[in-house]
Amino acid sequence: MMKDIFEIDCKQLQSELLSNKSPLATWNIRLKDLQVKHCLLACVLALLYDNMLTIKSSGVKVNQIQGGLLPIVEICTHKEIFSNGISKGLKGKNVYFVSQLMSSDGIRLLRYKDLKYRTKINTQGRIPRWFKFIETKLIEDPLKSKKVKTDYQLGYNIYSVNTKIDNLKTKNWITTFHDQIGKPIIGRVLDKPKEDKIRIEHWIQDLENDQISPSVQLPILKKCGKCEVKTNQIRNKRSNTKVKCIADISIENCVKVNANSIQNDHYIADMAIYEALAQAECKYYGKMSMNECIIEKVNEIANNLTQEADIEIYTDGSVKNIATNEIMMGCAFVISAPIKKSFNCGIADNPSSNKAELIAVILSLMTCPKAANVKIYSDSQ
Repeated sequence: MMKDIFEIDCKQLQSELLSNKSPLATWNIRLKDLQVKHCLLACVLALLYDNMLTIKSSGVKVNQIQGGLLPIVEICTHKEIFSNGISKGLKGKNVYFVSQLMSSDGIRLLRYKDLKYRTKINTQGRIPRWFKFIETKLIEDPLKSKKVKTDYQLGYNIYSVNTKIDNLKTKNWITTFHDQIGKPIIGRVLDKPKEDKIRIEHWIQDLENDQISPSVQLPILKKCGKCEVKTNQIRNKRSNTKVKCIADISIENCVKVNANSIQNDHYIADMAIYEALAQAECKYYGKMSMNECIIEKVNEIANNLTQEADIEIYTDGSVKNIATNEIMMGCAFVISAPIKKSFNCGIADNPSSNKAELIAVILSLMTCPKAANVKIYSDSQ
């Protein structure tokens, strides 16, 4: 019974501190700085820390939360978390990482209203003080752009993307990544010429100010006149006028969004449009480079290395001609220190030994924390 009560106290304190690790695993708060009220466990841990002591309890689970990047406790001090209402605003919401508040491309902070799609936060009413504080902490100029400072930019969050598109119909709105122009676009479905393809009309954001990032302006959409996206020219059956910017795209790279008509052939998109654009880019790169099983393996290794500072890796890549004249290509890497981990996968398209070796190096680096010292041993020249 006492063990169960102790575990509950630990989890409650961890939730209040917004820490991704149990307070028994890591504690660096002095008693004079402690902001937690009416918690005996917190007071005891702080008192022990003041006297350079720690507490350990055998058999009690160390509740280390994984699956996110950049813990909130690493960008905010203990005092800031409580004095700015961050603990109160996020307690019980299972939000422990900055990546949970960022777009899927890892470079832009979500709007406050976008959080209702990502977390259990009720976003009705005014923007709270805790979110404004984090915004100020991460972004250079929140009024001009949602792009976070370079030090806080993260990698693609592929898991946030729903890969299934259900009931896609004519006049539905989607976002997709267009590889010819190298960025995600917004489109309206015109037709479905094939089972796995749709024909869309390209729309763009009607910007009021070119000097301010689109993500902090109203998502008002207008038809694109003409750009590199165009792959077809068709005529409007009613007016016999050319619809100028049409493209056939793959359904599997789409993310569905909502938009409503306002006036003069303009639409206003759902506030989540910017996150949908980032998700479309993630889907494209995720499918292009590796399947979900491989992504899961790479992320699992990365989660085990989040706290490591010095990492040693051996990489290898190879191409083999087999009896059927089919060419097989693959790569692998082994992490020898500080933990033992290994990974291997097959590679398709444009086989070469240099490509195999390079992908092995790239994949191994993707598992390493941003500030780690990485030593890679490879047999390539």
